[in-house]
Amino acid sequence: MVNFFGLSVEELGRELATGDPRVFRVGQVLRWVYRMGIDEFSEMTDLPVGLREHLGARLTLNPMKTEDTRVAGDGTVKFLYALEDGAGIESVLIPDDGHFTLCISTQTGCSMGCLFCETGRAGGGRNLTAGEILSQVVYGFRYLGERLMLRNLVFMGMGEPMKNLGALLPALEMILDQRVLDFSPRRVTVSTCGWVPGIDALGRAGLDVNLAVSLNAADDATRSRLMPVNRTYPIGQVLDAVRRFPLKKGRRVTFEYVLIDGVNDRPRDARGLAALLAGIPAKVNLIPCNTTTSSLKGSPEGRARIFQEILVEKGIVATMRASRGDEIMAACGQLKNQPTEKRYDRKNHKRETA
Repeated sequence: MVNFFGLSVEELGRELATGDPRVFRVGQVLRWVYRMGIDEFSEMTDLPVGLREHLGARLTLNPMKTEDTRVAGDGTVKFLYALEDGAGIESVLIPDDGHFTLCISTQTGCSMGCLFCETGRAGGGRNLTAGEILSQVVYGFRYLGERLMLRNLVFMGMGEPMKNLGALLPALEMILDQRVLDFSPRRVTVSTCGWVPGIDALGRAGLDVNLAVSLNAADDATRSRLMPVNRTYPIGQVLDAVRRFPLKKGRRVTFEYVLIDGVNDRPRDARGLAALLAGIPAKVNLIPCNTTTSSLKGSPEGRARIFQEILVEKGIVATMRASRGDEIMAACGQLKNQPTEKRYDRKNHKRETA
């Protein structure tokens, strides 16, 4: 069976033409799947029965198995999915004032080896297909029951998105396409550990999505210790790529900075970071290091606030990200295929205890 979500609009048209050549059928199917969230072709009541059976025999709307779902006290939801080849991925729904943000994975593991990231510490994995990336989006709003409840998409889950642009770019085209998922580019963010060729390639693609860069240090020695990628693409090269990245007026690049106790959280680190970002339309997202299997710990609240205050005094927009879903290992840096205690009946939209 072919994963429906791996088809472009044009490919879907060709598939439909083998059962019904009328062009308007494409829009009907797209609406049922990407707006209504149905998961069986038999539910497409305005399509002839024969066409529904034709599609159902060739394509699947359920390419992943929902292995587990855990719901945190703050409303954060973590999904563990099993893919067709047995590999697993996690994605996370994060609640925010009546809507949700979905954190999406692009690989089944990560070879970048960042010390503060559970996925990177586990290593390995393969690239996801465009269909596997899009499946996470559709499964996310199926869970919510309404597409418009899903407001923002962030590619900050398992893996390095810039090392899978061959699948990510076509997935983004479907996400932004008004006929398909119809997300505004301002509501879509692609994060990177600083993979310079990927930053340049994303910029050339002209999709106008947001860029987030995981920086985490103001000097190369500290960053190389935390993030091996810095030995290939040091801070100066990363910032040069950011300066080349096309930004429309009023837009900023987000720099993610994980605050680690005694490692990168001193006042001089904050001043160094402010100096690095001078002249760049930037926002710094400060993230106290979350619990992983490493010995690294998050900065004490007082020191984190001092760090933020220094950035603000230097004219840098700086926010402190509240940890969401830490109790279920769903917070930043914690994703790693782990069994959970809660399961989700996707068909009937019910949460149940395993």
